[in-house]
Amino acid sequence: MSPQSSGNPPKQKVNIYSMMLILSFIALLVGAILMYMELNRFGSFPQWKVSQATPVTAITTAPAQPSVLG
Repeated sequence: MSPQSSGNPPKQKVNIYSMMLILSFIALLVGAILMYMELNRFGSFPQWKVSQATPVTAITTAPAQPSVLG
């Protein structure tokens, strides 16, 4: 057995593709955090369930006033 084949193989260097993968992961993570912070500005999750609003049952309008011009 040769001395080079025993033990762990040498570690590979970080290439440009690994750096682009890391940078894109960081960009997606920052985007997700910012989107979560933006959604929290509008209330608690889920935003489409609104319990404090009451539905409008009837709409009242003032009667039409007669025009001065005729």
